Amino acid sequence: MVKRVDSRRIDLTGKRFGDLSVVKLSEKRGQNNTLLWECKCSCGNTVYLQGYSLIHGHYKSCGCKHDIKRDTGRDQHIKHDQVDGTRVTALKTKTYKNNKSGHKGVAWMKTRQKWRAYIGFKGKQITLGYFDDKEDAIKARKAAEEKYFNPILEDKQDEND
Repeated sequence: MVKRVDSRRIDLTGKRFGDLSVVKLSEKRGQNNTLLWECKCSCGNTVYLQGYSLIHGHYKSCGCKHDIKRDTGRDQHIKHDQVDGTRVTALKTKTYKNNKSGHKGVAWMKTRQKWRAYIGFKGKQITLGYFDDKEDAIKARKAAEEKYFNPILEDKQDEND
């Protein structure tokens, strides 16, 4: 016989759903004004969830497992993506849509009334100079990409071959 807490709800107290143990039916209310179950996760956190979500497997932890999985995946990606402290995928990114110059690493400096060329490398931003002409700033940026980025991209290419 199924134990119920009232005419509508099956008693979930003491049941486990993944890493969640149901403690009690709380007075807290969720969507549609439904009562929520107080659950204790194996990591020690307390969460409040609808019985339907528990029974149908929508939740198996408080979210702690998701964070660990996400962080591990991110760390592995960064480790695989780095060459000599520089992220290879960052070298190949597109320009931002709000970029005024149309080129990565070239920006208009209103205070100086000049174009600034710069490049990010090994966690540092290197200023390549200030230019009256935008095309000169673009040339400086492209020369810096060849100097700083091409050796890394070639190393990564050789590694993948």
